Amino acid sequence: MNKLVRIILAFWTCISILFTSGFGPAARYLKNIDPAPVAYPRAAVEARRLLLVGYPSESDALTVGSLQGILANTSETQIFIRNGMYEDYLPYTGAGLVPTQPDGAAWDAASLLKEYGSFAKGYVLCDDAGAAAAVSVAGVLQAVIVTEALEQTAVEAGLAKCEDVRGWDDAALRKSGYFKKLNDKIAVEQPVSYAPKLVDLAVMAGAYFGFSDSADMKDHWKVFSFLKDNAVIFGWNPVLGEHDTVQSFSEMNMCLIPADHGCNYSTLSGFSAPELRQKTAEPAESAGQKHTVCLMMSDGDNLQWMTNQYADGAHYGSALRGGFPMGWGVPASIASVASPVADFLFDNMTANDEFITHISGLGYTFPSGWNNPAALEIMAKQLAENMAKTDTHIAAVLDDHGFDSKALDTLASQDGIDALFYVDYQNYAGYEGAVRPVGDTPIISARYRLWAGLEGCSPEEIAAKINAAPTDPADPDAYSLIVVHAWSGLDADGNFVEGGDTMKAVRRFVDALDENVRIVTPREFAEVVKY
Repeated sequence: MNKLVRIILAFWTCISILFTSGFGPAARYLKNIDPAPVAYPRAAVEARRLLLVGYPSESDALTVGSLQGILANTSETQIFIRNGMYEDYLPYTGAGLVPTQPDGAAWDAASLLKEYGSFAKGYVLCDDAGAAAAVSVAGVLQAVIVTEALEQTAVEAGLAKCEDVRGWDDAALRKSGYFKKLNDKIAVEQPVSYAPKLVDLAVMAGAYFGFSDSADMKDHWKVFSFLKDNAVIFGWNPVLGEHDTVQSFSEMNMCLIPADHGCNYSTLSGFSAPELRQKTAEPAESAGQKHTVCLMMSDGDNLQWMTNQYADGAHYGSALRGGFPMGWGVPASIASVASPVADFLFDNMTANDEFITHISGLGYTFPSGWNNPAALEIMAKQLAENMAKTDTHIAAVLDDHGFDSKALDTLASQDGIDALFYVDYQNYAGYEGAVRPVGDTPIISARYRLWAGLEGCSPEEIAAKINAAPTDPADPDAYSLIVVHAWSGLDADGNFVEGGDTMKAVRRFVDALDENVRIVTPREFAEVVKY
């Protein structure tokens, strides 16, 4: 071996050691070259009876949440917390309801422990300092969490103490033997003060429960770098912020499911997914010289919104819905994690509604930020499989200047994905309607955004632009994908503002269009758009 070759090999060895021993996306890529497919967390048992529980007090939240996660794996009688729009989708569970105890009293942590504590394998004792660590430990042990105030109740229920985590911080958890036993494909990023939200899911899945309170992406990476490629994280991080949180997980080849205010996912995940079918009307015949518009509501990836306010009067529950073609997002995870909610949404759709999968993949991610092409290919295949469960054929992608990224080609190349609707993080419509094909699959960028407080983005302003736009079907500029910002709408005085009635704003836009404009559903739009 000559001297030059030895020098090159030595240099490469040093570089390899440097990357594989440090923290960061490059190190992660070298350590995880053979990722396994992801599976959304699912309960082991489908509930036949649901104990209807009021939203628990702060002192009872960890106990109720952890016991709920345990029962999802062990009992046909499970806990269901009255929260969000539960009355809309609860009938779709098909389960019997147990609204009170036999004596008519409401269910609370103490009564649940007495009646159903025996399904746990013991209890974990915690205080405020050790609350977050308790969730992770309880998941590993399948034990219920109690504070000192409820410890005697747990003992009287026949439970033995499995662990005492009082005073444990995250560092103590990681030094313990429990940390290595945690699920390495599912995690929860959530302040423990939000309990019982997502506590049940973490305990059911034996998943890490933690929160990075740093505004530095490097610190965030260190917290979650133990997870495998293709991991899915439930929750949200308002401290690091939306962009940097998603960018951080993207560079680790992971997806985030916004679910921080969601309840009951452990229980809901046990129900079998129904056969979901779209009710969208057949495409109309060619309309000749008209400008073609497709409207798409934003934020359909937001799982907690799906179970809390999605069917309110300003959005999917609006009396205006169905009066014109509209695209609605649903998360890829909904058929697995909350199938009764999906069943409710699909059952109540009209022929003018169409669901498309939001956003970017199995969860919220920037595909262009992924460092492992093999992991991205797996995610893309899993995305297509989950889209089939919801009879969706179009996936919306939100990325940060990623329209031309090869990562989007990977998504667009999957069987069952007929088109990608591209939305840019910096400016939803930053690529101004540009279209590029990947084989027979178009990647179509948004041309306009209906968003309060931004210049040129009001219903009247966008309608004026559309009315003056080309109408020749052969002209690529005769097609406009418009993203409707879910958090903008009309107030009581008819002003277009943040937090107003979104569907009223859409209706105002529709009414302002001339006869040379037609609105179509997402699938029809993808079929006729020219590029």
